[in-house]
Amino acid sequence: MGQGQSQDGDKVSSHQSGTKGGKDRKGKRKLSGKSKERPNNTTGSSPSQSPSVPSSSNSFASHSGDVGNGTTKKSSSSSTSGSSSHAHQSLHNHQHHHHSGSGTRDVPSSRHNHQPHGAPEPATDTSVGAQRGSYSSSGGGERSAPSRQFSLTRQTPSTQSKHAQIEKYFNKYRDSAEDAILAEGMEKFCIDLDVDPTEFIVLVLAWKFEASQMCRFTREEFINGCQKMQAHNSKSLKERFPDLLREAKEKKNFKDLYNFTFSFGLDHSSGQRSLPIDMAMPLWDLVFTQNRPELLESWFKFLKEGGIRGISRDTWNMFLPFVESILPDLSNYDESEAWPSLFDDFVEAAEVERTTL
Repeated sequence: MGQGQSQDGDKVSSHQSGTKGGKDRKGKRKLSGKSKERPNNTTGSSPSQSPSVPSSSNSFASHSGDVGNGTTKKSSSSSTSGSSSHAHQSLHNHQHHHHSGSGTRDVPSSRHNHQPHGAPEPATDTSVGAQRGSYSSSGGGERSAPSRQFSLTRQTPSTQSKHAQIEKYFNKYRDSAEDAILAEGMEKFCIDLDVDPTEFIVLVLAWKFEASQMCRFTREEFINGCQKMQAHNSKSLKERFPDLLREAKEKKNFKDLYNFTFSFGLDHSSGQRSLPIDMAMPLWDLVFTQNRPELLESWFKFLKEGGIRGISRDTWNMFLPFVESILPDLSNYDESEAWPSLFDDFVEAAEVERTTL
């Protein structure tokens, strides 16, 4: 604002020096800049002492106030206006900025709104910024907001409406006694998705929802998961299945899914820290749906015949690099490496079985 005022002041001084002492075609002397700065000119002078305003200036006053949906008309004689009218007029003049290179100038808010005879009319700023800063005479100083701004808002779907759709989707399966989807709601959820609860895609969904335990989705887990997958109903969620299956095949993602499966199978309410063997084996079978290791069947046989009752987290996590790096005949297994002791027993049992055949 400081720079804009400095430019206006320079242009007024330039105009004054060019008109002071000069005469128009009728031989009458023009108003000098000095006479404009006469004290109390805006409030104490009588109508007869005020310089007359050309009709073109009155036309500009009516035109420049026409901004937005309302129009602001300037008073034809500032000498008869009171202090409140003068304050409103000064604020209105302050909104119209100088157009660079146009050869026009603003009317300083501290002077009369009267233009010297023959002076060029200030250009009207029709930019969006000027419209946002304009004031309506009918509103008594209220800002008039551009209608275009509201039309853009109506065309953009709000985040709140999307969230409400997911909330509605969750409430469809929500348990009547708890704010979560439990066994009965999970069954209806899978029916609407045309999948079996024991399918691999359901495990992938639980992974994306970051579910804390099996057969249970909290409101937060369900809504956050749907938002990440950009789904708000069964149809839109089913459309994401191919992408989810491809994502789960990637090595880094599969490792995360694999480690998640152990926690997903635990009964946290009872403080369970290891998976019972009758839970661990089905989960291994499920998580390896898309890439089944050759060692898996012999591993299951060893667990059953060895009377293993539970699988620790360390054994579960290390089994993935074990089947990724060890050959099916176990010939490259090294007992000196930091494998769980259960793997040593498995390799030893496999060697005994081969020698007895």
